[in-house]
Amino acid sequence: MNRRSIFIIALFLAGAIAVLWIVMDSDTDDIVRPGVEQQIPDFTARGLETRIFESDGRLSHQIRADRMAHFSLLRLTELELPVYISYLSDEQVNVEDAGAVWQITARTGRLYDDIRLELEESIKIVNQSDVGYIEQIETEYLAIDLQHRTMHTEASVTIRGDRFIVHGEGMRVDLDAQQLELIHHVETIFYPRPRSL
Repeated sequence: MNRRSIFIIALFLAGAIAVLWIVMDSDTDDIVRPGVEQQIPDFTARGLETRIFESDGRLSHQIRADRMAHFSLLRLTELELPVYISYLSDEQVNVEDAGAVWQITARTGRLYDDIRLELEESIKIVNQSDVGYIEQIETEYLAIDLQHRTMHTEASVTIRGDRFIVHGEGMRVDLDAQQLELIHHVETIFYPRPRSL
């Protein structure tokens, strides 16, 4: 090898070391994609509960979570372990059936502008009243329109009752009318005797 080749190799190695030094020295936590700003919540809370009332003072529904983070610029509240409870008035059902009807739990959720609640992961919808045949519904995603009191999903759904299990894809629910529509039925299993969940 002549001196010229050694000089070129040494120059190349010095350049590679300089580039590696710059890359290793920079703090990777400060790298932000162009046009994307990291959002910091305006406030966080633990064990917070929100109650929404009708114009006549009746309790319509309540939302609580182990942890909430509110982003006012995005008009968004992120929820950890949210619980949503829907209520019916005695005008919507018989007086003895009024009160809490459905309790919905999930692992995570997002509340948009106080009008839309989206729940994800391990969702359980439990019938809190003695009305109807459905005891529990399970799914992985659920969108709740708080103004129109409806909820829907396109995800897989399992509906459980005392003597049946129904599997389907997607559902729509009108909370005021207490009507559930299964979008695509997959399978129904009936049991001759009552069973426990």
